[in-house]
Amino acid sequence: MNNFVNQINFSDLRSFLDINEQARILANKVRDGTISQMLTGKEFLKFCLENKLRSVNQRDIIDLDSTTNEIWNSRLTISQKNIFTSFADNVNKNRNSDTIESIARINTPQNTKSEFENFFFNGTSFYGDKSLDSSILPLGVV
Repeated sequence: MNNFVNQINFSDLRSFLDINEQARILANKVRDGTISQMLTGKEFLKFCLENKLRSVNQRDIIDLDSTTNEIWNSRLTISQKNIFTSFADNVNKNRNSDTIESIARINTPQNTKSEFENFFFNGTSFYGDKSLDSSILPLGVV
């Protein structure tokens, strides 16, 4: 492990691990459902390290968890940790983009043909209703 860690140029970590490409690959995996968990910066670092180790055929030789912990806890600066965390946050936002888009559409009224359909699909609006019944009685029960 120490041999691999000593080979890393921590001042140019971004290009050594090809972070931009790894973020794109990870975002695709999240989008297609291969990865379902929320990511942290440390997990994103682990993903980048795993792909780098595969590319140099050392994946089976090095304990990935301990290498990730070693790098995260003692080799990275706070700004470098923030870079990994920022990329992980962007991947997580990508994961939630469909849900957020669906939530944003909730206020979009449905086109209907009858009053019943309108109430069923669009609900009842109490905005601007100043009557006493709408203020104190549930569901307008009289």
